[in-house]
Amino acid sequence: MTKNILIPIDFCVASLNTLKLVLESNKAQKISVILVHAEYLSDSEMDLLFYSPYNIIDKNLTVEFKEALEILKNRYSTLEGIFIKLFHGNNLNYMQNFLSANKIEEIYLPKTYQLKQAKRTFNSVTLFKRSSLPVFEMDWEQHLNETEQEHLSALFNRSL
Repeated sequence: MTKNILIPIDFCVASLNTLKLVLESNKAQKISVILVHAEYLSDSEMDLLFYSPYNIIDKNLTVEFKEALEILKNRYSTLEGIFIKLFHGNNLNYMQNFLSANKIEEIYLPKTYQLKQAKRTFNSVTLFKRSSLPVFEMDWEQHLNETEQEHLSALFNRSL
């Protein structure tokens, strides 16, 4: 049976280290992953009228991030699927409904890595820590001054 897990991301390759650690520690269990990016909805009626989560996600995806996802999919046979979803609510009820609707069983959070905060984004890690589901924090050695390409290379060449 496939386990559904949630991991918050910031569309930086380094945020996928959490996923890599989860996959390395669960070599027998099939896993389906929802990568969650948290951002506030626009107040503009025009923006809401033409709202498309797919366009927002596509706008944030970098070549390096897509490449890292493909490598993860190809390297780990236990990975059943990776889905990227937007998370807009910053309260406990919204979070519980989101987790329930997506059939999430466990949440994995970065322990020391800080998700990058861009315009209209918020840090969902503190909110997910308050979940009633099992929450696990994953830690790895960080290399702060590296480029995205260096993070991509390091994701698969370094042991975390």
